[in-house]
Amino acid sequence: MIDTSRAVRTPGSPNLGKVAVVALGMMLALLAGGAALSQWGADVPAPVSAPQRSPDDRGSIGLEEFLEVLAGAPDALGRNHRPPALREAKDLITPKPAVAAASTDGALARGRMTSPKGDMVAPPLERAVKTAQRPERPEDPGRLEMTLRAAQQQAAGGPAAAGEQTNSIGMKLIAIKPGSFVMGSSSEDTRVIQGEWPADASLLRPEQPAHTVRITEPFLMGKYGVTVGQFRTFVQDTEYRTVAEKQGWGWVYDDGEQHWVKKQRASWRNPGYDVWDDHPVTLVCHQDAEAFCAWLSKRENRQYRLPTEAQWEYAARAGRTGTRFPWGDEYPDGKKLNMADRRSHVPWADRTMDDAYERVAPVGSYQPNGFWLYDMVGNVWALCADFYDGTAYETDKSGITTDPSGPKSGTKRSVRGGNWAFGPGIARTAFRFGIEADLCVDLSGFRVVATLPEAGQKQQVAADNPFGKEALTATLDRIKNLTAQGRRLEAAHEVAKLPGTASGPQIATAVPRPFLPEVLDAVSDVARDKTLPSFTNSLGMKMVRIPAGSFIMGSSEADIGWAIGTLAQGQPLALENEYPCHKVRITKPFCIGATAVTVGQFRRFVEETGHVTDAEADNGGQIFDEKEGRFEQKAGSSWKNPGWTISDEQPVAMVSYDDARAFVEWLAAKEKLPYKLPTEAQWEYACRGGIPAAQFPWGDQLPDGRRANYSDQSTSFEWRDRTADDGYKHVAPVGTYEPNGYGLYDMAGNILEWVRDYYGENYYRHTLEADPQGPGHGENHVMKGGDWATGGVSLRCAFRGWAAPDLANNTFGFRVGIEPDSAARAFYFSEDFLTRKWVPDPDHQAVAQAVAKEKAQAEKARRREAARTAPKEPPVTYELIKGVLVLEFTPKSDARKAGMQKGDVIVEYNGKRELDGPTFLALTAETKRTRERPVIVFVRDGYEHSVRANPGFLGITITDTTIRGPLKKPDSGKEREPVEVQPKRSRHLDWT
Repeated sequence: MIDTSRAVRTPGSPNLGKVAVVALGMMLALLAGGAALSQWGADVPAPVSAPQRSPDDRGSIGLEEFLEVLAGAPDALGRNHRPPALREAKDLITPKPAVAAASTDGALARGRMTSPKGDMVAPPLERAVKTAQRPERPEDPGRLEMTLRAAQQQAAGGPAAAGEQTNSIGMKLIAIKPGSFVMGSSSEDTRVIQGEWPADASLLRPEQPAHTVRITEPFLMGKYGVTVGQFRTFVQDTEYRTVAEKQGWGWVYDDGEQHWVKKQRASWRNPGYDVWDDHPVTLVCHQDAEAFCAWLSKRENRQYRLPTEAQWEYAARAGRTGTRFPWGDEYPDGKKLNMADRRSHVPWADRTMDDAYERVAPVGSYQPNGFWLYDMVGNVWALCADFYDGTAYETDKSGITTDPSGPKSGTKRSVRGGNWAFGPGIARTAFRFGIEADLCVDLSGFRVVATLPEAGQKQQVAADNPFGKEALTATLDRIKNLTAQGRRLEAAHEVAKLPGTASGPQIATAVPRPFLPEVLDAVSDVARDKTLPSFTNSLGMKMVRIPAGSFIMGSSEADIGWAIGTLAQGQPLALENEYPCHKVRITKPFCIGATAVTVGQFRRFVEETGHVTDAEADNGGQIFDEKEGRFEQKAGSSWKNPGWTISDEQPVAMVSYDDARAFVEWLAAKEKLPYKLPTEAQWEYACRGGIPAAQFPWGDQLPDGRRANYSDQSTSFEWRDRTADDGYKHVAPVGTYEPNGYGLYDMAGNILEWVRDYYGENYYRHTLEADPQGPGHGENHVMKGGDWATGGVSLRCAFRGWAAPDLANNTFGFRVGIEPDSAARAFYFSEDFLTRKWVPDPDHQAVAQAVAKEKAQAEKARRREAARTAPKEPPVTYELIKGVLVLEFTPKSDARKAGMQKGDVIVEYNGKRELDGPTFLALTAETKRTRERPVIVFVRDGYEHSVRANPGFLGITITDTTIRGPLKKPDSGKEREPVEVQPKRSRHLDWT
């Protein structure tokens, strides 16, 4: 039986509450921005703007315009924004690498312009100019040079903001005031961390115990890590050679070996990728960093040095206590730090993340912490001044430790903050690790700290401003946390308290101007719930992370009776397969597509693999025949022609279970993530959207044409809902209707979706409670969710349909999921990370199998295509060759001595062919008379062989035969050396 329920979605009425909140947020942002700019402007002069263009000035281009084009995206307030689900197909395709790089660099340059004096705007502009591919608007080199000069003028103009200083090499330094904090992790913290990351206990033990540390002296810390440009200035001034340059090699990650190797001539100049002046310097060790600090101290007449571990962790936490990261406890997204993400070549990377860079990122590419320090975690390890001792915290577990500087000696030095090659597990503010002092690796860089030059500045830094950046940052944190918990109204009230808003206090503050974008970001967060982190893959497919939990699956007898009596509307349905309702536990989080797979995404799959769907192979899929009241095969129908005009935003239809499984296997190989079809339990759990025991994804309200696409008055089915109009006769574009509580679209209606489970009518009577996977075997597979052609009864979360795996009709589609084998995130890092061989876990093994299968299919398709396009060889013509067949040898046969065997066919004797018995005897008699040693050509296994024999009779019995040519010449490996037969006096018997 095939039960189909389709629903077409129509644009619903706008959510006035959400619109009001967004409008309020934008208004407050403008008010806050205007007030803040007017007040901060007294302390921070406006940056020098780019030269203004007159209408006739066609030889220049404004800096803002140039950056706008390079960024290739709407501005911060979302101008001209469209929901991702409604983008055209061309928007869902990953841009070319050069174009993507230009867009990333353009966005980075725009972000840097908001900081005082436009920190380092020129390097990303130069990269963008180099990599951008804009054939539709070629740029004049003179105009680009003018743009760069404008950026350089902006970077050179105006004094630094309060609390920030700039030294003679352009290094930005942030003043950090004294204070106390809790350093390290408690035993409870490490147990929780081990539950989320399967980290070895020995790696977390150095963080324990947590203890209080007091920083008594203010200090300056580099706003960014030391850059390649700054390190180059040091080298040019001193002719210094780093340790890597002296020894001639450094440790560099090798993509093929999948671990670090000693690469010859690797150094800070050549780390294995193109370096720019705004990249953090790498492949430097502690000796190199200390030499840089000594040079800078002499140059600036101020003491520069590496930070202690305590100074680093105090600055990284930026006033937060007990959180894992500088921003809080939540797992990072692509805006927080540079880590091993989907662009990275390391196999253990988190491919749900995209931070825009394969290896290191330019400094300042991500959001700063509360002290306005960038890249405190991720990107490159920060070398610290302390010797490393994994038990150092044991001596500080009681009382308050003041300005600790670590052990007095040791074999290793401390590094902090994580790096681009590993995950956030080692980027936590408490994580500690030690490396050899002379280790030069592409993971390590450093930032500096310096003493404050005047006591007056110490007092200024130490002054407690209740409306300074710390207090405002704390307020901002509360706004974000409330938003993340879905408490948007409370968050809006917190926004109203910000300085510069209509109701907030109007005060003058010394907060640096870069704080303004963070305030605007917070206001935009008011209208966005971040409780469910998600990511978007290379197909533009949004994957939503669904948390673990429990729910009641299926229907009770009362639910079934209500559904048939209220919703069936005469539609013949058997709903007993939903009974009994039972508790199910989803023990680990999983990801599921926010929408069904679209036509555009399925087209990418077909174009790359050449896949032929079951409907195409059968010359047509199934389309409902209203006269017959059943599905019938229609010749020529397929996913390309399901009965209506398709568009890339529609869900793909007329695909079988086998087609859907082929798609997810391809996607797993392409994305290197364990994509699968969701199980029936996962699908229903996600469908309910966190609403317990609800009939529909939106609750218990009856469908009315505004929430889902199903059989409405625009269709002619007998069971249609004549009171509803969902706006579409067939399928609706994905994302047309409101999502459920988990942010998933079309969990009811539009298309019926395949799930992984085999179908068992009575399976619910004996199902497992934890993570049920369905029966172990069966002829059919389960389908969920209803469709555009059936009534409201199939829109219920508990509805179950089923079909054969090779069946395709125009109501069948699917969405994909990602089910990790373990709820914990990968934690590959270890003490021997440099040389450790990669051992894939079950998730990676499944992906590796998908990759291998995809490669095999691609190679098979390549061979088929090569065979199809290869020039055809002319047909081989065969000829008949007469010869004599060797039947037997005499005891002293000359032919046997020459190397011949029974079954050989002699086709040539002393240059004569077309042999028969009499001819052969005459030829042997002739050579006996002339004593000439003949050359005999014979055929064995289709190959020609030749030997030289004694004159006369050969001592063989023969018979006439005919063989078919042409004959093959012997290969070099099969060719035998002729057997030379020495003349020997003997009495020859005529066995011929």
